[in-house]
Amino acid sequence: MNEFDMIEKYFLPLTMGQAGPAGLRDDAAILTVPAGRDLVVSSDTLNEGVHFLSGDTPENIARKVIRVNLSDLAAMGADPLCYQLNLAFPERPGTNWLERFTGALMENQKAYEIYCSGGDTTSILGGVMSISVTVMGTVPSGKAVRRGGAKGGDLLVMTGPVGDAALGLKILQERDFEKKAAMGQACPYALQRCRRPEPRVDAAALVREYAHAAVDISDGVLADIGHICEASGLGAYLSLGGFRYSKDVRHALREEYITIQDILGGGDDYELALAVPERNVETLLEGLRKLNLSPFVAGVFESDISGVHVFDTDGFEVKIETTGWVHF
Repeated sequence: MNEFDMIEKYFLPLTMGQAGPAGLRDDAAILTVPAGRDLVVSSDTLNEGVHFLSGDTPENIARKVIRVNLSDLAAMGADPLCYQLNLAFPERPGTNWLERFTGALMENQKAYEIYCSGGDTTSILGGVMSISVTVMGTVPSGKAVRRGGAKGGDLLVMTGPVGDAALGLKILQERDFEKKAAMGQACPYALQRCRRPEPRVDAAALVREYAHAAVDISDGVLADIGHICEASGLGAYLSLGGFRYSKDVRHALREEYITIQDILGGGDDYELALAVPERNVETLLEGLRKLNLSPFVAGVFESDISGVHVFDTDGFEVKIETTGWVHF
């Protein structure tokens, strides 16, 4: 099966009839942006061994490459439209892998009301697969939420608990088999969250209605909140007394399997961190709860400080060594 046969059989159906009579045979996609809407575009590259585990299932890989990109749209308050898919294979993929991968893509497309508008399929040297996705969404004109819009006095609202992805990854990478098995049985949600992100797409309308600024937690809690601070020219105080954790993370903390450092420096949770004026907080929290989320107020942004400062439940500042993931 050559590149063009692969596209015709496995990837053309992902366009869901949106590619027009020429299918995926043109050099580029033609998109129509609805009147009164702005186009929001984001790209992510996921590499085997870095962003997803070598040997992971094609279903998990497909879910992650779509969902991490949708999370970027949610942080901008944007509604999903379509995406471009670029695949670089170190060797020719088997038909079973392609069927399972594209099948999972189709499931996620239907769930998030998005379609594939094109892309590229190619080979790569080096022995590892690389997948790049460019996702597109729309927002009402002038309503996109930026990182740089936070104001002093805004409260820091999280759309849900953090730390599960970091815990799940630690379990998957555990070399002690008995400990790996015990923690895996005790923390099934963390393992799932690590492999299957849940982008807060349903919260996009609330984000653009009530938040001054937003970011998704992909690199790490402190690193990503720091992005809002830097872009807005502010600092932030975080209170660990206000943080909420899942049952799995609470168990792992009690067992001293993970630390607060792991939680605050770990990424891949894909919850949203929002800078929200105090007058909007209760309405936003209520709206997020109606989406079956578990939001909480984690701190406050201030104009007279810089950086992110973390305080424990007794009010003492906590020194954090690693704020999040960096590639180089």
